[in-house]
This record gives sequence, C-alpha cells and structure tokens, in this order.
Amino acid sequence: MKVKEIMRAAAELAGRRDLSDYLAGAGGTDTAALQRDAAQMLRCFNLTENEAALDFVPLIREETFLSDGKILFSAFSGRPVEVLAVHGENGEKLHFRADADGIFVRKGETTVRYRFRPDVKSEGDETDFGCGGRFLALGAACEFSLMEGALDRAAELDARYKDALAAAGRQKNGHIRPRRWI
Repeated sequence: MKVKEIMRAAAELAGRRDLSDYLAGAGGTDTAALQRDAAQMLRCFNLTENEAALDFVPLIREETFLSDGKILFSAFSGRPVEVLAVHGENGEKLHFRADADGIFVRKGETTVRYRFRPDVKSEGDETDFGCGGRFLALGAACEFSLMEGALDRAAELDARYKDALAAAGRQKNGHIRPRRWI
C-alpha cells in the first residue's frame, strides 16, 4: 500500500478532511499550512511504521549470501535489527557471531533470516507491511492528533491503534499465544 494512501486515511481519522483532500490533489485555501501538515503527517507515518516493526509486528526477511567468513550488514537489503537464524546450503543451522559491522559465519553459501528496521519513506513509497495499512493509518492519526494537541481524539485513536496492531500481529504470525495458568 502506498504511503500517501495511508496518510490520507490517517488525516480522515484525525478529523482533517482538508488535509486528506490536499493529499488527494484537490488543493486547499492555505497551501503553505497544508504542506506543513502533510510533512508532519509523513513524520507521524514514519514514526508509526518504525514503532510497529520494532515493537509489535516484526518485519522479517531471509536472504542468501556467499560468505567469505563475514557478511557485512551493508550487504543486506534491509537494515538488520536482529539476526534470527543462519543456515547452510543444505539447510543445517550454522553458528554465527555478530559484531557492529556484520556476522561471522563459515565460508560458503549461507541463508540469513533476520528482523529489519523499515527505511524512512516518502509519500510515493510502498509500506513494508503487506498486511494492510489500517493499523498504520490509526497510529499515524494518533501521533498527528497528539502533536496537534487533540488529546481526547489521540486517546481514542490510541485504543483503536493498539487493537489493530494486535489483530495485525495475529494475522501475520498466524496464531494467538495460549493462556497460561499458574
């Protein structure tokens, strides 16, 4: 889903029809103020996407490399946050050691599964989340309302955002952790 579409939905949720129309290309009466608000909404989107990826619904990739003993983090297509597993060409689990620049692993073909941080987006980019933009729109609207000083609306949107995040986490992971009784 395009970032601009999520920003438009977030503006609607925040009660800013004028900003939503501006993002749709309809223009407005105070273009300078709408441009500032659009830039603010984009910052709110990026904050929300980063928060969701790092704390709630992890973004995971798997890539194959030809290792010479060290795989630099700069070789990854995403910005790694955590290396989850490293496997050899036959699927065997490999031991690895990480440092600030990359991971040390035996030479040969290796597949690395890792969590990554989303890049900062512009309006024309696609979000890294494939599970829809509803929770991103709610989170961005919540952040935007908070920055605008609309605390009641922000509190309402925050509750909806957390519910949508929980639903996205269940959808992405495919299961709900069972209750445990002590």
